[in-house]
Amino acid sequence: MDATDTRFSRDYAEARERFRAATREVEHGHFDVDAEHSIDWAWVGPVDAPRVLLYTSGLHGVEGFGGGAAQLETLTLERGEEAVLYVHALNPWGWANLRRVNEQNVDLNRNFYPPAGWEGVDPSYRALDPLLNPTTPSGGFELFWLEVALAVLRNGYGALKNAVVSGQYTFEKGLFYGGSELQTGPGLVFPFLVDRLRSRERVVHVDWHSALGGYGNRTLLLEGKVAPDELARVRAAMGEAVRCWDPSDPQGYLIRGGLTGALLERLPGVRYDGFTCEFGTLSNLAVLARLRAENRLHHWGEPRLDHPAKMGMREAFAPLDPEWQRRVLQHARELHAACRQLLHA
Repeated sequence: MDATDTRFSRDYAEARERFRAATREVEHGHFDVDAEHSIDWAWVGPVDAPRVLLYTSGLHGVEGFGGGAAQLETLTLERGEEAVLYVHALNPWGWANLRRVNEQNVDLNRNFYPPAGWEGVDPSYRALDPLLNPTTPSGGFELFWLEVALAVLRNGYGALKNAVVSGQYTFEKGLFYGGSELQTGPGLVFPFLVDRLRSRERVVHVDWHSALGGYGNRTLLLEGKVAPDELARVRAAMGEAVRCWDPSDPQGYLIRGGLTGALLERLPGVRYDGFTCEFGTLSNLAVLARLRAENRLHHWGEPRLDHPAKMGMREAFAPLDPEWQRRVLQHARELHAACRQLLHA
């Protein structure tokens, strides 16, 4: 049997069952988000280990297919004296419903204690709201791509990208909505993470995501303002392609209320390196088009899981292509070895 068959699950329910089966012999637990969905966790290794790897998946719902598979793969790999904390399906409802957001339409990676609070919107996003978030069912001829091209010409691609994806707290049914308060999932898991990690000497964290970057490639984005010598130390272990969150980077941008940023702030006594790992799929604009179509379906249509807009989400965030899936598992193996090296650097 191909490894992808045992790592990539058909749906959230199967992924949760596989994660629980793989971790039943170690310390584990879960947080119930509702009657059907839970955030599961497992601790592998010494309970008092000073060095801890943290692997989180499914913060953006549908992206859990790749992240959950990566977690299952790393569970089979060699460990030393360090411990590994796995947190599986941070947004289980979104995963189960092929959405990137939770049941309140909140992008959870914009919800972890945003510095300015849960309010505000970029003026450019406000101007683009009718284009990004139409309030009618899909259908008929549209000029979406032409309007996007004109917006890029007016504002520049970088400025437009940052205005759209950095997070907004005004349009409740819009894309990249960060909510008006801390959501149930973050409220359950964040105190647990801080409690488990605040007494450690060293934490290396990989938050698994998908879509950003070239198809089948990985993009590593390091949280925080990093001094040149620190970046050199990280790149020695993780590779020269590591980037910092930078709005001028074609694949980078700044976000409000992100998980890795919140942990960096709340673990001041810990040497913490937090990475967002992206498994690339489609172009940025192609992904945006699929996000728009699915969001429109959810609010103004009939959001069946077999709807073409839902299948578009799978294509954008969790391709069924076996080669893409094999590359995800390869990246997971390589990153696990690199993270172990970085823990001791």
